[in-house]
Amino acid sequence: MSSDSLRDQVEARLAPWHRQLGADRAAYTNHVLRVLALCDLLAADQQPRPSAREEYLTAATLHDLGIWAAGTFDYLAPSCDLAMAWLSSIDRDDLAGLVVSMVDQHHRIRPAGPPHDPVEIFRRADAIDVGRGLLGWYGVSPAARRDLMKRYPAHGFHRTLVRLTARRLRTNPASPLPMVKW
Repeated sequence: MSSDSLRDQVEARLAPWHRQLGADRAAYTNHVLRVLALCDLLAADQQPRPSAREEYLTAATLHDLGIWAAGTFDYLAPSCDLAMAWLSSIDRDDLAGLVVSMVDQHHRIRPAGPPHDPVEIFRRADAIDVGRGLLGWYGVSPAARRDLMKRYPAHGFHRTLVRLTARRLRTNPASPLPMVKW
């Protein structure tokens, strides 16, 4: 699948939330595209590639969307609900269990399964992008990482995460990162 075609698919899934995403739309879209590209790199031996599979497209596009759609930093449940609604709308309820696990476990600290499992591939891909390597690179080369950032610039995505975390810390100091699981 070409990069433009993948972007079109992601944009189509995000279209209902363009207003809520507002100024963060380009940043979030590129985060989704980087995560999908990282899934492809982490599962290079799998065919079809993750970015061409509905479970990855749905999980990647909707995994953090609850931040904007539900207006909360405790966004896993709203994001899971969005994923289930999307899958139902395209008659792919058969993927609901897997996609909900991918979304719900994507901020898990410990592995979510063996390295080839879709939930673990997705968790690692998001950790690479969000953590900018602080949580590990899982074998993704520095050249590949640089290429992804050139192809899909951050547009302030990481600054937005820091700002949201700081706001949550001020309002809920006992639970600054409610999406993190062990």
